[in-house]
Amino acid sequence: MATRTVLFAMDADGTLTGVGRAHAIATARIGEGRVEGWKEIAVRWDESHENEREGEHHASVAKFLLAQKADELVAAGAGPDMRAMLSRMKVKLSFGSGMAKEFAEHMNE
Repeated sequence: MATRTVLFAMDADGTLTGVGRAHAIATARIGEGRVEGWKEIAVRWDESHENEREGEHHASVAKFLLAQKADELVAAGAGPDMRAMLSRMKVKLSFGSGMAKEFAEHMNE
């Protein structure tokens, strides 16, 4: 299996959450049945979601995803406009629940 860059939308304690309300994003390289290079980045979209207009908020998310060269994003949810944006960006959206790192460790099983 090819190694791919997968991002995980998390709340402050590492639990998967909705894309637009993530406190942090974990970025990992996943391949050959294991997680490589787990890194957590504070994005604070949970705060900006309430303070920015929708277009600004989505632009912030898009800019971050482009910079990370994401192949896939795992989250507990995403609204219709966020899903449409991710589709246009060709970022695969997968849904999950629980602790992000534990979810990542079982992705290749």
